[in-house]
Amino acid sequence: MTIVAGSKVLITGATSGIGAAYARALASRGCALWLTGRRMSVLEAFADELRRDHGVDVECEFVDLADEAQLDNLVQRAGADGQLAGLINNAGYADDGIFHLMTPQQHRAQMRVHIDATVMLTQAVLPALERTQGFLINVASLASWMPTPGSPLYGPTKGFVRLFTETMALTYHGTNISFQALCPGFVITDFHSRMGIDPDTFYHRRGPAKAFPAAWVVDRSLRDLGRQRVICSPGLHYRFLSWLIRYTPRPLLYRMLRLGMKSRYGEEGSTAP
Repeated sequence: MTIVAGSKVLITGATSGIGAAYARALASRGCALWLTGRRMSVLEAFADELRRDHGVDVECEFVDLADEAQLDNLVQRAGADGQLAGLINNAGYADDGIFHLMTPQQHRAQMRVHIDATVMLTQAVLPALERTQGFLINVASLASWMPTPGSPLYGPTKGFVRLFTETMALTYHGTNISFQALCPGFVITDFHSRMGIDPDTFYHRRGPAKAFPAAWVVDRSLRDLGRQRVICSPGLHYRFLSWLIRYTPRPLLYRMLRLGMKSRYGEEGSTAP
């Protein structure tokens, strides 16, 4: 597919990281943008930058997708906007901890952001995307292929995002909508620093855990979107890792993950408070 200048694209979680990189890339192509996020001072400054540098229309607003009423409101307005030619469900986060020691509110919030928002916004905008021959990108993760015991709902919810996108691509194969699940490995953003992780020591410049800049990841995503590739996993080593995760015998994979949990939470009973 070709992204047409003047097309309108909705991006959730566009304040920074991958979402902001998509916004910059699409603004450079002349797209009008509808950006949502939770840090309005940052988002408004970013929108001003895009307007100034690229001369495009940018609408930005505060939306907490974990809030049911705010999500419902966004879904209704997105469904009523017949001009949308693209939707990027990018908003997401990891919530680390031991499953039963976390609150029900934590679990509901992550499911609402990763699952409810993705499903409801997708359903709302599909008629417009079919009319405009548009595209849908859902940001999943390399973790969508594996259990994530240290962040108990991250892998499972991202796995849903990936499989849901594949399902939509098959269901709507006869339309002119392009679908993609972006499944990156480590990306240099503020994603991990907001979890309290030191980016200077966490990110690697080489090796199997090499982290890529968000702009590079988005460039590969849009390239693969044009090639009608439903799964995009930027970086040869991450494509190999996704294959390895899928085909490693599960008992061996579980053993490796348990060792990781032991090193993280200690020898004695990782579920102890």
